Amino acid sequence: MTPMGRNVAISAIMTLLAVVAGAWWMANYERVEVDREVPLRGEAAYNSLYALKRALIVSGHEVSSRTSLDIGELGDHDTLILGSDVRTLSDAQVQDLLDWMGNGGSLLFALPSGMKGRDGELLAALGIERSGYVHRVDTMGKAAAQDDGKRKRNPNYFATFTFSEDARADFDLLIGDTEDGYFIGRQSWGEGSWTVVGDLEFLDNQHLSRGIHADLTWQLLAPLLQGGRAHLIHASGLPPLRVLLVRHGWPVLVPALLALLAWLWWRSVRLGPVLPMAAAQRRALREHVDAAGEFIFRQRRASALYAPLRRAFDERLRREDPAVAALDGEDLVTAVAKLRGRPVAFVRQALLPADLNRPEGFLQAVKALSELGLQGSRTS
Repeated sequence: MTPMGRNVAISAIMTLLAVVAGAWWMANYERVEVDREVPLRGEAAYNSLYALKRALIVSGHEVSSRTSLDIGELGDHDTLILGSDVRTLSDAQVQDLLDWMGNGGSLLFALPSGMKGRDGELLAALGIERSGYVHRVDTMGKAAAQDDGKRKRNPNYFATFTFSEDARADFDLLIGDTEDGYFIGRQSWGEGSWTVVGDLEFLDNQHLSRGIHADLTWQLLAPLLQGGRAHLIHASGLPPLRVLLVRHGWPVLVPALLALLAWLWWRSVRLGPVLPMAAAQRRALREHVDAAGEFIFRQRRASALYAPLRRAFDERLRREDPAVAALDGEDLVTAVAKLRGRPVAFVRQALLPADLNRPEGFLQAVKALSELGLQGSRTS
């Protein structure tokens, strides 16, 4: 076969294989469209009520959305959907909200989560308090009540509230019962009204598209949207900075940490043994006493060191025996020797030393006088 013929045969075989592979692919696979959930972007990433905002705008309502409550922005016939924790409201804000509702405003808010006993000023002003949690099903009915410890922010549970029996007639709408509490309630307040629900999770971006949640939303909002603007107060959906750094900054943080560890290891080569601390300056007390004694002996003033000891002995002797202390000279030596029961020569060496300026004589006199003084203390 000529080279040209061989090339034509190879091309025909490759074309045939491509046709067979294409026919098999088309016979076993078909093109379909698949919807995938992608992370929220833009305002929807931090505004949990963004879907509700767009739905209200499409419905022809004027909407204002922000993260903080500004009472001055509320009109007399506006509707306020308070998505933040009502316990963060100050006393002044609560009073302003009550005055605003009295002039025709409509308020929708959720019960705060967490343990009972910290309901906030708004619930106290409206005369309601939290009681627990109740399970919710697709019919928005009640299946079983649960306490605070079992719920743990499970979206299948509504927080419930209670009120005094005298206030039952004031409610225009109540869903729940007296045994497990109520999870939806509406009451007129002056020319306006307020509506409370167990939580507002059915209004957020992830749940509003579900049919039962959309129906509940319009059932609650339709009586409130009688004119004016709708104000949406949402909690900030942005996590703390430390969470953002760990979640999105690890491609930079990990190499930086490794570089820091490498730098520390490289610099550690220069580190040597820890040097001992320098000894603190101190006074050589013994050497100082020796030097002072030598100086006194050179000045022939040993009697100045003997005199305080003799005065102390005389004071003890005076307290012990005043008659003996009044004696002098050899009479004193004889009386003290008799009183202490010591030899006369020993007492004379202590009380009438011959030469104090000699170190040996000074030491013997001081030692003898000290023994006499100690013996007198033991005797007394």
